[in-house]
Amino acid sequence: MLKKLKRFLPVLALVFLLASCDQPLNTKQQVREDLKSLQQISATQQTALTALESAGQSESVTYLKIQEQYPDKNLLEVSTTKMAQATAKRADAYQTLKDQQKALKPVAQRLLKVAKQDNADLPTEAIKDLNQSIKISTLDYTTLSNFYQAAVTAEADFYADHQDADADPTDLESPINRLNQFYSSVYQQAEIAKVNINTVTAQLKKVQTGLK
Repeated sequence: MLKKLKRFLPVLALVFLLASCDQPLNTKQQVREDLKSLQQISATQQTALTALESAGQSESVTYLKIQEQYPDKNLLEVSTTKMAQATAKRADAYQTLKDQQKALKPVAQRLLKVAKQDNADLPTEAIKDLNQSIKISTLDYTTLSNFYQAAVTAEADFYADHQDADADPTDLESPINRLNQFYSSVYQQAEIAKVNINTVTAQLKKVQTGLK
């Protein structure tokens, strides 16, 4: 009898496993967990955007004074310069934003699926509003990313091309102005991104209220 029972144990285990797989997921609980994740992602993004903005403009306006300390050197390659430090700070902030966008993707996909379900226990319209806010935020993040990459290229070109401490300041006015335009565009997009995240957070709270 024991031998027969032992023979059937793996079969019984498989039956119970398949039965558990057939159990419906607790959609409400999953939404709660996704909202918590979204809240954390949004907070981290806000911090990163503030760090991105506070990095400044690599001190390009005082370029010549700093270049005198490091003749014929690319100031971005001298880690002690304000230029290199500001660039590194922006890069760290941008990497955090990229990481958070990656973390956001599966959360956003699940919320989109939830909004298509016919579930009277869920605040479907509020979830749809949240999804809309997430979509707009993601689109604006793409714009921010494009401006950031363009600014990185412009910055690298500027400091590679201008390493002469004896350069005429007048000749540098236009190149520095063009570089600063890229910085300004990045910071403008960062402000837009922060507003979008505030909207996401507000919509998120409405969904949380609707789940109670």
